Amino acid sequence: MRRLNSQQYHVAFDQWQQILATAAIVFISWSFAPFSYAVGVSGTHFNAHMGMLFLYEFLIAYSLVLLLKHRFQAPLAWPLLGLSALCAIAGFITTPLVMLLLLLLPLFTVLLTWPTLQLQNELGLFTCGALLMLTVPVGVAYTSLHFISWEIVTYLLPVMTTTWCFWAPFFMPRSNRRALVMLIALLILLISLLSHPLRWPILAAGLISLGWWLFTMYKKTPEPSLLLTCLTQMLVIVFTYWS
Repeated sequence: MRRLNSQQYHVAFDQWQQILATAAIVFISWSFAPFSYAVGVSGTHFNAHMGMLFLYEFLIAYSLVLLLKHRFQAPLAWPLLGLSALCAIAGFITTPLVMLLLLLLPLFTVLLTWPTLQLQNELGLFTCGALLMLTVPVGVAYTSLHFISWEIVTYLLPVMTTTWCFWAPFFMPRSNRRALVMLIALLILLISLLSHPLRWPILAAGLISLGWWLFTMYKKTPEPSLLLTCLTQMLVIVFTYWS
C-alpha cells in the first residue's frame, strides 16, 4: 500500500510538472508576438500595469492548460480564473475598455466548462482563439505602446490562427468533422503567415505547422500530447515573429 501511494504521488507530481511547463510555454507564446512588435516602436516603455498583466496571463494559461488536459473538468481552474479576473480589475480599473476586454477571456473560459452550452466544439475553439488574440496579446501591446491600431491586430493574427490549428484536437473528439476543421484551420494559419514578409522563418513556421498536422492526422491516439503541441505552437510563433 505504501509503495502504491508513493507511485501515485510520483505520477501526480510528474503531471503537475508537465502542466506547469505547458503553462509556461503557452505564456511565452502569447507574449512573444506583442513584444516583438512593441520593441520595434520608438517610445515604448513598460509600466506597473505589466506586472498585473503578466500574472493575469499566467493564471489564464494555467487554467486553460488544466482544462485542456482534463477534458474541461478541472475544479482548480475556477478559482484561478477568478484570480485572473481580479488581476484584470486591479491592474486596469483606470482603463475600463482594456479591463472589460481582459475580463472576457476568464468569463468565456468558465462558460467552456458548462456541458449544457456545448462549447467544446469548433464554435468554442474559434471563439477561444479569437479571444486569446484580442485579450492577452492586445493587452500586452496596449500596456507597452498605450494605443491599439488595426495594424497591431493584423500583426497578431497568427496568435489566433495557431490556436485554431493546434488546439483543435483538444476541443473535438477524433472524427471526420474534426479532420475537416483541422484542415480548414491549417489553411487559415498558412494564409495568415503570408501577412508577414516571406522569409526563411515564415517558411519554417509553415513547414512545422504542416508537419504537425500530418503527424496528428495519421497518429492513432485520440489526441496528441498537450505539452508537445504547445511547444510546437510556440516554435511556430517564434519563427513567425522572428526579426
